[in-house]
Amino acid sequence: MRRALTAAALLAAVLATAAGAATPGQIVARLNAQREANGIPGGLELNPEWTTGCMHHVRYEELNGIQWTHVETPGKPGFTKDGQLAGLGGDQAYEYDWLQGNPFENLPLHLATLLAPSLMQIGAYESGRRTCVEIVLGGGRQIPNDTIYAYPGPNRTGVPSSQVVRNEWPASPGDVVGLPQGRATGPTIYIFAAGPWQYQQQAPTLKDAKLTGPKGPVPIRIVIPDEHAKIKIYVAPGVFFLIPVSPLAPGTRYTATVTVTGNGDSQTKTWSFRTG
Repeated sequence: MRRALTAAALLAAVLATAAGAATPGQIVARLNAQREANGIPGGLELNPEWTTGCMHHVRYEELNGIQWTHVETPGKPGFTKDGQLAGLGGDQAYEYDWLQGNPFENLPLHLATLLAPSLMQIGAYESGRRTCVEIVLGGGRQIPNDTIYAYPGPNRTGVPSSQVVRNEWPASPGDVVGLPQGRATGPTIYIFAAGPWQYQQQAPTLKDAKLTGPKGPVPIRIVIPDEHAKIKIYVAPGVFFLIPVSPLAPGTRYTATVTVTGNGDSQTKTWSFRTG
């Protein structure tokens, strides 16, 4: 009888964990909604093979007692080739799940890949507190004209007034401009220069950026990944970050202006968002 009760308890625990995790369909739907709410193209599709790879990779982490890893070692419990590819070619997180929100919200390099305008498909799986989203081959969406996208996008409300980045490896954008992980700053502002200029020999660059609040200019640090070897290879050309040095005021409207140049083109984008 004791064995039967133990087995039943274990089964109930497994089912409870599964019920508490977002399904792959829920993950892609939530990511699409987040992108579209900020003016970034949605319509991402779920790739079944990559999703299976993510499932295998999360299982590998579970069997080996690893919170998260991008690497699988042949011969270890749960090793699979598709899981290995999902680990290398995806975003991995441990702590939050998609039912609470985007687990990568405070991991800027990771979130930048999930919000990339050119992204078309993903693989996705989570179990418990482990999340895998495979994206490395998911690009290919054609943006016909040079366009600047931003996150938070135009007219967004409820934007967090502060942010603390933790456990982003090998570095976060703040690390390379004197705002190390663990320090409270304002919310990271993401700039995406998408379209033909993104793929030219001379990639677009951020020429100017400013953030203004009710009391005037807000001190920010500008991160151009091409200038920092630690993070350059982890984002696509045309991705930039603006980081307010200190938390913003809650319930306040802020206006950002950026100028991007490249491929003989120059564009300026001005938009506003409100903290919550």
